[in-house]
Amino acid sequence: MRIFGKIFFEKKKVTEELVLRQNEPEHSFDAFAALAKTLLLFLIVHGAVGGFLSAYEMEYNKGICMLLIFFFALFLSVVYETGKKWLMNLVNVFVLVAYFYIAISNYWVINSGYYAIMNRILEVAREYLNIANGTDYALMVEDEYTAVSVFVLFISMVGCILLNIHMQNKASLTKVLILTFSPFIFPFYFGKTPELIYILFLLTGYSAVAALHGTGVKEHLSGQMRYVLPVMAVFAMLLIRVASFLIPQGIYETSVPENKYKGETEKTAAAFAQFGMLALFQGQTTGGGVSGGVLSQGTTGPMADYETDLIVRYTPYSLQSVYLKAFTGKNYEGDKWSRAGDGLPGDGLMTGTVQARKDAYGQTPEQQGRGIMEIENVGASELYEYRPYYADESATVKEGNKATYTYYPSGGMVTIPSQEIDTAYLTVPDRCLAAVRYACEEGGFEGTPEEIANQIVAYFQENFSYTLRPAYNYRNHDYITFFLLESRRGYCAHFASAATMLFRYMGIPARYVEGYAFSYYDVVDAGELVEGAEFKDYYDGFMPFGETALVELEVSDARAHGWVEIYLAGRGWIVVDPTPASTEQETTSFWEAFMNNNADDNGGNQVNLGMDTIGTYLETALGGFSYVLVVGGVAVLLVMGVGAARRIQKERALPLRQQVHLEYGKLKADLSKKYKGFAVYRTVKEQLDFVREHYGAEISDAEEQALYHAFFGAEEESGYEETLSMVKALRKVCRGRAKQRTGSI
Repeated sequence: MRIFGKIFFEKKKVTEELVLRQNEPEHSFDAFAALAKTLLLFLIVHGAVGGFLSAYEMEYNKGICMLLIFFFALFLSVVYETGKKWLMNLVNVFVLVAYFYIAISNYWVINSGYYAIMNRILEVAREYLNIANGTDYALMVEDEYTAVSVFVLFISMVGCILLNIHMQNKASLTKVLILTFSPFIFPFYFGKTPELIYILFLLTGYSAVAALHGTGVKEHLSGQMRYVLPVMAVFAMLLIRVASFLIPQGIYETSVPENKYKGETEKTAAAFAQFGMLALFQGQTTGGGVSGGVLSQGTTGPMADYETDLIVRYTPYSLQSVYLKAFTGKNYEGDKWSRAGDGLPGDGLMTGTVQARKDAYGQTPEQQGRGIMEIENVGASELYEYRPYYADESATVKEGNKATYTYYPSGGMVTIPSQEIDTAYLTVPDRCLAAVRYACEEGGFEGTPEEIANQIVAYFQENFSYTLRPAYNYRNHDYITFFLLESRRGYCAHFASAATMLFRYMGIPARYVEGYAFSYYDVVDAGELVEGAEFKDYYDGFMPFGETALVELEVSDARAHGWVEIYLAGRGWIVVDPTPASTEQETTSFWEAFMNNNADDNGGNQVNLGMDTIGTYLETALGGFSYVLVVGGVAVLLVMGVGAARRIQKERALPLRQQVHLEYGKLKADLSKKYKGFAVYRTVKEQLDFVREHYGAEISDAEEQALYHAFFGAEEESGYEETLSMVKALRKVCRGRAKQRTGSI
């Protein structure tokens, strides 16, 4: 009976299955399921792309991008929900054709959008790692805002296609996280977090995918989404609210301790931020610090190690950059400069100029300044002495690796007696004479020496590009000739060497100089006040913006620099810095990185990643990762969500003076993104004049002086509220969110 009973029930079970399959209704279009899948695609794709860009504060047309991404996701979801395979295949062909059409017709626009985003990433990396300059990418289109918007649409369309293919038959949270969350490693590394709304988008999408994956359902996922997605949206909002409430500010700040592995990788990250892949080939460079006039013929510039070379203690006396002179170049020898002597006629110590300033200070101290600067050599080459300009050699005190200089930096115009000038400072060697003559004719230099100096600086700014990856001089041409006629790009040594020869050709004595340079922004950002020091013990006489304080600044080899000194009758030797703002024309386009044709797989085989195979390749490549990444990704997302919610609160809790510094730094970043040449304006006055000219903002002298005081004046308990409001108002004007600003403090 048991045998017959077993057979009976098995037959009955089979019969019931047959009846169910015969009576199974045909697929019907479910509008709510299509809408749910649309929302899921939109939340994850726009959350990933928009969140990544919000972390870097990129500007683009968010409204149009969101609308078009939503409708593209709706189009894909509706087609899939019809259940008609022939229609899905037809649409896949249509999307592929449309993709290539958009890519080809908007090639340079998309490429420029990619470059603009890369420039911002590198800029943030350099700010975080305290790097003075580095390589940027030149945009092929002027409208960065439009270029970034087009790139966002393009990359979002690709994301929707890949995610839609993946979600049709399966729902693996691991692969979705790797595809959409892994890019956030870069902004998180550099202390940048996305806006809270994008974290909510991603957390909702990931929660929905996790719920679908947990059910084990492999078919008709869109039908399940209509029920899962609303629940997960409420869950994500509640989770963020509860986390923000339960994790106090103090606990949050200590919940993510400094990672020792991150500290170990910062040097490598700094090299990549400044040099890119060429950081792997450090042997081709001259190394960091002062090179002693040796000019690198390799494909990269000096590779800094970012360790402290000098410790400088002084009272900020000017908004201009501070130059510490170490090497004076006299004769150009093709691949290096010979060193000039300190005494006449070389006069590397600028004896006549220093004496004239010293005499002027003794006669009219209310019009001239005298300062004390202490320089401690902790890592720089011991072959050179690092001196501030206009330092009195007779008053210099040296103890071991520390030197104390008395110098005369600022004040009214001082007449410098005429002195003997070595004819070498007017000599242009035959090896570069033709190139120098061509550049002078191209630039059309004429007028007074001061006018010619301004014209040469503008000539380099308009016609040459700054880069730490100059072209390789493979034919062993003359260094200056190759720079002026062929590559037309380089770093400070290229510009300073070439400018020296242009000045000499125009009849102006000139010499090449190396040393260290730092701006007053470096002092504000990285300087430390020396407690217990009296201002009067380190500075007296004329001070442009009132009493400051003794500041200690660590100067790394990344601030090693090259510039030019020219001799002007009545003024002596003065500094001219011809190096322009950083920009570069990159030869490797986004398409090469994105398509990655002829990549090598793990088995040594060549893999072609055309658009017809890229989806399959990514799906396969993502398959073997551990589920630990899922837990880690969600945990990081939650922590960053709380961080985004707390960031504004933390900034508002800062002292008002620090808030002024923070807002003004944001203003500079906004202007640098919109104007490539903004970096040449190095002082507050020049930058405010730029805002006045380009935006019509009326900024009173009192407001300008108040801003100076916020940076270098003595600490006060109040008085910064109006300055902070002024800077915030300027940011709104420069971002186009407010009308022309008028009024004063």
